[in-house]
Amino acid sequence: MRLSRALKWIGISLGGILGLLCVAALVFFLVGRARLNRKVAVPAGLTAVPGDSSALARGEHILRIHGCQGCHGEDLSGRVFLDIPLGRFVATNLTRGRGGIGATYHEEDWDHAIRFGVRADHTSLVPIMPYRLFNHLSDADAAALIAYLKRLPPIDNLLPSTSIRLPGYIMVSLTDMQGLFGRLSQPPPAAPPSGTAPYGAYLASTICVECHGEHLQGGKHPAPDAPPAPSLVPAAYWSQSEVAAAVRTGIAPGNRKLSDWMPSQRLQYLTDEEIQGLYAYLQTLRPSTTGR
Repeated sequence: MRLSRALKWIGISLGGILGLLCVAALVFFLVGRARLNRKVAVPAGLTAVPGDSSALARGEHILRIHGCQGCHGEDLSGRVFLDIPLGRFVATNLTRGRGGIGATYHEEDWDHAIRFGVRADHTSLVPIMPYRLFNHLSDADAAALIAYLKRLPPIDNLLPSTSIRLPGYIMVSLTDMQGLFGRLSQPPPAAPPSGTAPYGAYLASTICVECHGEHLQGGKHPAPDAPPAPSLVPAAYWSQSEVAAAVRTGIAPGNRKLSDWMPSQRLQYLTDEEIQGLYAYLQTLRPSTTGR
């Protein structure tokens, strides 16, 4: 009899715990969904982009070094690039073909999506889109990129929509808003002069900081299974040719192979002037010896 009562109370307790877990999961789901479906106020975006050949070439270059094809596919017609317990993540078809956004997006829509992470209906893109990096792109570079995207050949590719699963909503609900969506600012109208340290800092803010941290002192790659990215301060003591080789080929001084997470396949397209700017910026990271 006592055993029967004990089992009864155990069952009641487990049922209560299960009920609380279900309620908590529902709350997390609702909070996470509300955050991702929120309407976002954004500043006025670009309303006109250049169409000359130099701007289009610049746009293609920006696209290549920032790795857009890594998610959206080589022809930018989109693909399901990640399917994990958190959700199914789909990179949009960027062309004017069936299933693409190119036929309906205006210049301002492109700008809001690329630099502010906001769709044409003013809902937030899933933060896996690296708009927090692209928020640093200048108006001129963003306009060149948009000009190139608007002229992509149409490719028909109907894709499913991104779908967040319960663990994903729970993660979204537990992350603070700034950590989730980033701290965005008004992008600069133009980049600093090419080849200079300020230009290197500008370029690093749109590429390198994603893994190596805001001041390149080391950080965590956004991919959960990636190792921590090291500080780049030691690279400030390399020669410019050694920095160029490491960035473009993934081979550091001493014939040391860098991590496979180093995106040399796209950084190989950096120009000599861009490498010069990065190298000049790295020199500014050397610890000061003033007062010693």
